[in-house]
Amino acid sequence: MSEKTRIRKGDRVRDAKWGGKFTGTVVRTSTRSHRRWIFVQWDNIAVEDQLLDYEVEALGTRIEGEIPPVFLTVTKNEGLA
Repeated sequence: MSEKTRIRKGDRVRDAKWGGKFTGTVVRTSTRSHRRWIFVQWDNIAVEDQLLDYEVEALGTRIEGEIPPVFLTVTKNEGLA
């Protein structure tokens, strides 16, 4: 991936891993062990995925400002009912 097409936080992307079925917004990036990871919040799905940079394709648009996180709430029941 060239510097011109380097994916950054706020970029809109489409998956290249699952045949281009999903679009989302990059919420953060990370480089570890010489690999560049892209964290994507998918549209209409309460899931954030961690993908390698070649597993997503930039759409050429960006979201400016704060990107609201989407969290899946897990509840824990204490004791027996």
